[in-house]
Amino acid sequence: MPTIAKISSGASASSALNYALGKNKGMHNDTERWLDDHDLKQPEALQNCRAVAVGGTNGVMPEIAPEQFKLTREAYNQTQQRNQVQRIVQSFSADELDPTTPGNWQRANDLGVELAEKLYPDYQTAVYTHIDGQNHVLHNHIIVNKVNLETGHKLRERPGEAVERARQINDRLAEREHWQVITPVREHQSKTEQDLTKKGQYSYMHDLRSRIDSVMADTSVSDFKTFSERLNKSKVNVSIRGQNVSYAFLDANHKQRRARGKRLGTDYEKETILNELERRTRERTAQQLNRDDQSRADSALRETERTDTALEQRERQAQSRKPRIDQLRNAVKPIAEGLQRFTDGLQRFTKQVSRFIDDRLTLLKRLTAMNERHDQQVKEQKLKELTKLNEPKPTQQPTQHRQNYGYDRGGPSL
Repeated sequence: MPTIAKISSGASASSALNYALGKNKGMHNDTERWLDDHDLKQPEALQNCRAVAVGGTNGVMPEIAPEQFKLTREAYNQTQQRNQVQRIVQSFSADELDPTTPGNWQRANDLGVELAEKLYPDYQTAVYTHIDGQNHVLHNHIIVNKVNLETGHKLRERPGEAVERARQINDRLAEREHWQVITPVREHQSKTEQDLTKKGQYSYMHDLRSRIDSVMADTSVSDFKTFSERLNKSKVNVSIRGQNVSYAFLDANHKQRRARGKRLGTDYEKETILNELERRTRERTAQQLNRDDQSRADSALRETERTDTALEQRERQAQSRKPRIDQLRNAVKPIAEGLQRFTDGLQRFTKQVSRFIDDRLTLLKRLTAMNERHDQQVKEQKLKELTKLNEPKPTQQPTQHRQNYGYDRGGPSL
């Protein structure tokens, strides 16, 4: 039959949820090899996770459950509560749900979701199904957010009452599935102890369990050394002998008592105690990593906020300077316009001067050319005159007398 193996509180919701999903954490007990040996594969959506099936209640998506749980705590101002979640481990025997049949993985998860709905209908829950236990039996990790969605109040119930309610509902699920219902024996009570309990008298076995329970209730106890030291402060000496654990203490009647874990009950045996301490160690490690990640994220957020604040301050300063800038702009505008007019006038004057100079240069060139031609003409005239003066004078020929050869004015002579 399915059994409720454990119910306990968890200080950090994100640690419990991340441990249960086990993203990139790896499976225990060579489960990956066991899967290969049985030719089994995890669902594609859950590759590299410990969980082989996931589910949730009240709209919870197991992959993002830490964010959803956190939003609910913040909405109801429950962020300062010490224990944020309730953890329930529900286990199935291989005779009921064969872990080598993948279809049973989801069936086990569905039964876990149903148990959560019946136990805590007004609370968010996430359900993660594992097969990485020592014998690879299917078991659910049910994580309950301790904030009532209707009232916003924190879940408060005694551990014994929670276990009893869970086992009753779990038994009804087993009956419906036609599985054998066996009352789980978590504590072993002798006939003498039962009689003492009924009469309300002192029982050293009950006293011893209470002392052990008190130590284990402190979630900071996460290794056997600390467990032993805390018990020692409660006047209980604990020792491991082979496969058993033994407790020795002085009872209320100052009588030395000794009892083995098996005699006290399953919760007090060596394997149960060591498994719980190991689980807490893993959770504390994951929690520390989460705190480191959160610290880095918070630091980055604060830096971003500082940057945003600085930008806002600069923007406000710029806005405050804008009126003064507008005033200055209005004051400078007439000056700028005057300068522009002066510049335009100067450019026009410069063009006029340039044209005047060009005209004068042209006139000068013309005058120069005329003077040059005049000088040339004068030179040529003088040269002609000089040439003429230097020409030699012609020589006078002697006067020739004409002979009269009998010419008679009156005619020729006969």
